[in-house]
Amino acid sequence: MSSGPGAEPRRRRFAPGPALTLAWAVATAVLIGLGLWQLQRLAWKTELIARAAQQAGGPAAPLPPGPLDPRSLDFTRLEVHGRYLPGGGVALGLLTRDGRTGSRLLAPFRLDDGRVLLVDRGFVPEPLLAEALAADPPEAPRTLEGVARAGVAGRSLLGPEPDRVLPRWWEPDLAAIGRHKGLAVEPVLLVLERPEPGSAPFPAPRPVPVDLPNPHLGYALTWLGLAGVLQVFYILMGRRRAQEERP
Repeated sequence: MSSGPGAEPRRRRFAPGPALTLAWAVATAVLIGLGLWQLQRLAWKTELIARAAQQAGGPAAPLPPGPLDPRSLDFTRLEVHGRYLPGGGVALGLLTRDGRTGSRLLAPFRLDDGRVLLVDRGFVPEPLLAEALAADPPEAPRTLEGVARAGVAGRSLLGPEPDRVLPRWWEPDLAAIGRHKGLAVEPVLLVLERPEPGSAPFPAPRPVPVDLPNPHLGYALTWLGLAGVLQVFYILMGRRRAQEERP
């Protein structure tokens, strides 16, 4: 039933106003869009991790000829034949394994086709590292099987300078390590997972974990949660503005 003349107008319980509504709509669309994009990234990264695990656990393949794409080869199991180059190795990183601090030992390996790979031969404790770096690797030709990992393109801005005296690099900057050794090396690192004959107990390789970070679900929940918080804020502000308009 309609109100008669002189009746009191209905009081509004929600009056956000056009400016607040426009800001809410734009911000909500952006936040939801970011959340949906992160869900797409989650699906992509999940598929990438599954493919990497399948490649790392699959049969070993020969190194492809020609220029290498480190991204497509990342986590691919490879089998190569050649011999280690003399001149000592290079340490990579600083880590703790089984309560002992040390580094991974890298050594250049020349393939039968002339290309050079850096090979991660495994972990060496810090007290044995200087001796391991100075020692020449095995001379005889051999077949190596391992998992390819892509290097990094240059040192990160916040990363420390490599120690070229020891020598030790903190990141797998393969091109820089190759220059230090006077070699043009391929842009992938071959990580051994099993000890080589006669190398026990060190260097000690281990299976390569597929440790690709996948934080996208948390990012998606954050953006969508902010959209929900914004919805609550919009409702509260609309109700507050309606109360302020009352005579």
